[in-house]
Amino acid sequence: MAEEKTYPYAVARIRVLEKQLLNRQMFIQMAEAKSPEDSLRIIAEAGYTDSSNNNVHNFENVLTQELSKTYEILKGLAPEEKFVDVFLYKNDYHNLKVLIKEEISGVDGEKYLIDGGTIPLAKLKESLANRSFSDLPKIMAGAITDAFEIYSKTQNGQMVDIVLDKATFSSMKETATESQNKFVIDYVMKVCDLTNLKSFIRVKNMKKDFDMFMNVFVSGGSLDKEKFLEAFSSDTPASCFKSTSYSDVCKNGMDSGFTVFEKLCDDYLMEYVRDAKFRPLTLEPLIAYLYAKESEIKTIRIIMTSKLNNIDADTIKERLRDAYV
Repeated sequence: MAEEKTYPYAVARIRVLEKQLLNRQMFIQMAEAKSPEDSLRIIAEAGYTDSSNNNVHNFENVLTQELSKTYEILKGLAPEEKFVDVFLYKNDYHNLKVLIKEEISGVDGEKYLIDGGTIPLAKLKESLANRSFSDLPKIMAGAITDAFEIYSKTQNGQMVDIVLDKATFSSMKETATESQNKFVIDYVMKVCDLTNLKSFIRVKNMKKDFDMFMNVFVSGGSLDKEKFLEAFSSDTPASCFKSTSYSDVCKNGMDSGFTVFEKLCDDYLMEYVRDAKFRPLTLEPLIAYLYAKESEIKTIRIIMTSKLNNIDADTIKERLRDAYV
């Protein structure tokens, strides 16, 4: 079969790329480095393009370039390229947030736009300028229309974010379902669940009511609204999730502050995708690598931001995500 001939090459290539991923010891070295410049030098030596020549305050450009390069590699390798879109939709909808807010506020948002979506930036701009969305995916087109409509009624930019966030997960779920791949479907389900759990913590910390939570609740997960309503009314909300696969995350993180909880959510996903690296002749190792690379870049961002804000090494190390290798 052609697919069988393609996957061995793709997975073999991924095995080479995995060896270039940063391990936990390298993250610790970055955290313990004397200066942000020294931290940046470590990723330069690990292959991040031109990172040693960039101003340390522009490290985000380095990460953006690396992530864009990763997406292109995966698209070139994957026999089922569509699955990569599951990871790219968030970039599309981020850009839509920027472009829509630019239009309604009159403030130039060009510097906040990012490459790496499923839709070229030029096409998004043209579609918005002409109010012509027929060439865009149905979910995305509907979300843009809804975003403008809700803003005209509320004059609240946050409502634009909420509409587009919900559409992000709807697009992810649609593509996962179309893939008919259980690993991809379960991955998206877990991302939706963890997103809702993090929203639950935020809303509770803000002392807002359940209606506020429902405004930001995203569909597509295994945890239904009734489960969150039960937790919202409980003095021990973590206990409401003890029969779910998120029991340990909730038990260890819900009372430990949002930063800790977010880290545990990321580590939970890492544990899930790490198992996929041992499944040859499937797309799972490709998904696992892509998530690992996104996680690596997120960890670098945490370290660099912390270093630039003079946060001590021990505190930074507490925030480090589990490494894939």
